[in-house]
Amino acid sequence: MSTISSKDPKSIALQFNDCITNADLNGLVNLMTEDHLFIDTANNRIRGKDNNKIQAWEPFFNLYPGYRNIFENIVVRGSTVIMQGYSICSDEILNNVHAIWVTEIIDDKVALWHIYPDTKENREILNL
Repeated sequence: MSTISSKDPKSIALQFNDCITNADLNGLVNLMTEDHLFIDTANNRIRGKDNNKIQAWEPFFNLYPGYRNIFENIVVRGSTVIMQGYSICSDEILNNVHAIWVTEIIDDKVALWHIYPDTKENREILNL
């Protein structure tokens, strides 16, 4: 049975993002639920802690060293944390890309990391 986090959901989401910034694969995996769901801006989905490690984050860290997210707005709604901002990366494809990250924290772990393009429509859908 899932419970709402005992820790502050925002701090867990920011800790997860710190692991991304530091390319800390083990830290990232340790913060994921077993059935963690990652959804990218193209709506590609990867479910499961091990699948995310091997299929998403390990190759991502190798392809995009120095990648990081800068959050300009953070909204917490219960166990959901919505972060709005942009990415910084040496690769032009991912540099200065504005996005909205939505995460769901369950039992002090990240169950969902969903990245939306920062569009007017998505801001309206997410009530930002």
